[in-house]
Amino acid sequence: MRRDMFQSETEMSRIFERLKEAEERIERLSLLSHLGQILNSTLNHQEVRKRAIEAATQLMRAEAGSLLLLDEEGKHLFFEVALGDKGESVKKVILDVEKGIAGWVAKKGEPLRVNHPERDPRFYKEMDERIGFKTRNILCVPVRVKDRILGVLEAINKKGGEDFNEEDLSLFVSLANQVAIALDNARLYQELEEMFFQTAASLADVIEKRDPYTGGHTQRVTRYSLAVAKYLSLEP
Repeated sequence: MRRDMFQSETEMSRIFERLKEAEERIERLSLLSHLGQILNSTLNHQEVRKRAIEAATQLMRAEAGSLLLLDEEGKHLFFEVALGDKGESVKKVILDVEKGIAGWVAKKGEPLRVNHPERDPRFYKEMDERIGFKTRNILCVPVRVKDRILGVLEAINKKGGEDFNEEDLSLFVSLANQVAIALDNARLYQELEEMFFQTAASLADVIEKRDPYTGGHTQRVTRYSLAVAKYLSLEP
């Protein structure tokens, strides 16, 4: 009888543990959805980048995070945005894609979960030494639009001294996909905005040349119109 009761209690304990895990998973998926909405609620490129890092650290419960973007030649990574105690120091660093975990991810296009970086030959320890930081564990995933890699997203040092797990990595990949979409939308919007301003300025120039009697009036009106349009477009 006691044995049956013990088995019953053990089974109940397992059920409650599974329910707790399921509840936590649902909460994190809900948070991921919410963060995705925040990311895509702006078309300002700089704001998207900032929100991406905030989302990374919040979703992964990490002490620090960073967004590294590839240069046009695809040879170097630069820290566009970095959060954490050493954020400002990190932003001054430029990395070769041949070095470090970030470089490996950018080059291979594959996500990485490293809980003991000191044992990983890809880890670039000079980076920690340069900024006075200790990397205990790290998630690094590519930020990709179709076949084009824009850069990598990192979450560093999970809070509470815990290791990153496979579920963390899976969620982080999903977040990076949303970051990529938001960055690409912001880029397209910026290109359209610049095209609009250039077209308006060119049109004003043509009008001026055809009708010299208008003097600089058309140019002034154009400048005012562009200023108003730009002000309005900055608040999408």
